[in-house]
Amino acid sequence: MSIDVLAVDVGKALDSVDEWLDSYVTQPHEQIGRSGAVCPFVAPARRAGAVETVVRLVGPAAGVRLLTEVIRCGLDEFERSGRRTSNPALRSLLVVLPDLRPEAYALLDEAHARVKSESVERGLMIGQFHPDCDEPAARNPAFKVSRSPVPLVAVRAMAVHDILFLGERADWFAQYHRRFGERYRSRPAGIGPLLTTLYHKALALHGPGGTA
Repeated sequence: MSIDVLAVDVGKALDSVDEWLDSYVTQPHEQIGRSGAVCPFVAPARRAGAVETVVRLVGPAAGVRLLTEVIRCGLDEFERSGRRTSNPALRSLLVVLPDLRPEAYALLDEAHARVKSESVERGLMIGQFHPDCDEPAARNPAFKVSRSPVPLVAVRAMAVHDILFLGERADWFAQYHRRFGERYRSRPAGIGPLLTTLYHKALALHGPGGTA
């Protein structure tokens, strides 16, 4: 009987995630601080079949150590995945944690913080989402953008717009600069004034190797 109940709960959790993606993440929001969807990449990624969802059950006694390992395993899984898509840059992995208890949401935040530097070194970005998440929107710090009905962690490849999130720390910026610095030197279309300003601000602060 417990197995049937668990299956129903997981199914409901996945339905809630789908509804959240459809009704929130892929839609505009007046508090996001810019036009367009909350995440403009999710809708094209879903159309391309580039969003993979996995469920990880962590149990009632999940602590920071276990959640940290779950996130690390998510990084490994993302890198190993042979999932084919017409645009590899759109690939993402959602690690859904449907049984994470509400009193442990803060532990997910802590686990995310512990793994972030490792993920950046690997050229990956991770984000934690849950009903009480206090992560702010990049353009409007008053808006708690990362609130979801079900706890989950998203994994994707680092992208050029991630200067929004990686300019504050020297080690993070060094990894960003290594991958995208040439694009700023060649001044291609598609890198707007905000990203350019943030990039040059971080470059002046940290230097290209992240040590200045």
